[in-house]
Amino acid sequence: MKSGADLSSRRTAWDRFESGLAGKKELELRVLLLAAHPDDETIGASSVMNRVPDVSVVFLTDGAPRDPRFWSPDAKGTRADYANMRWHEAIAAMALVNVPAERILCLGGVDQDAINSVPVLVRRFVELLGQLQPDVVVTHPYEGGHPDHDTAALVVHLAAKAAVRGGHKPPAIVEMTSYHLRDSRCVTGEFLPANSISAPELVIELSPEEQAIKKKMIECHRSQRLVLEEFPLSAERFRLAPEYDFARPPHFGKLWYECLRWPLTGERWRELALQAVAQMGGAACA
Repeated sequence: MKSGADLSSRRTAWDRFESGLAGKKELELRVLLLAAHPDDETIGASSVMNRVPDVSVVFLTDGAPRDPRFWSPDAKGTRADYANMRWHEAIAAMALVNVPAERILCLGGVDQDAINSVPVLVRRFVELLGQLQPDVVVTHPYEGGHPDHDTAALVVHLAAKAAVRGGHKPPAIVEMTSYHLRDSRCVTGEFLPANSISAPELVIELSPEEQAIKKKMIECHRSQRLVLEEFPLSAERFRLAPEYDFARPPHFGKLWYECLRWPLTGERWRELALQAVAQMGGAACA
């Protein structure tokens, strides 16, 4: 349960984020964007990188699964070679919105496998929160689209709790859209309603110039081109993160990655999430 002071602080940061990103006033916030993989930052938050002067980007994973069956057809060599390819694609993409390489970091998780390293990833992210002291963290919602997206949400919520326990002001957690299963299809660029009273959304309509930049950013992620062509260019959506119960599935029925028949199931993800939460002395609800 969050205190009234914490809720007030998060709401104030969200209000400033909303006003600044919408162009109502100059945005004077320090923003940290946690993306599960190289390319997620471009999919969900190109406008943040384009409009926020003080933004850093950190990847939860290196974007390279252990199993080569899940690699891009463009991948050559070892898993490390593939991770290096994705890293340089991200560096090139973010150079287009003036995010320098020294403000791009990686927590060191493995694609599709981040849930197995949650305590380590949380500790590393808490260290970053202490170093960078962001007002806002932008990350993924808990929607069952990709297990690493869900792990990113879990890591941020656990790290925010750790910050409070350490006597620090927690950042506001803002979500960007990813993808999820709805009506038997993969939905992109929209949020899955988190509960009966979902947080209000901020819809940022990208200008023609911003759309052109986003298109060029997507083209930088060449190894992911077959996936990225499904994502919209015209608008991006954000919301203040709702309360989640990570012990429960994000929606009824199969999750999107279960439809893809990946090795990890939603049930197993939740088991591992609860183990990590217990190990860190937290609660599943965040």
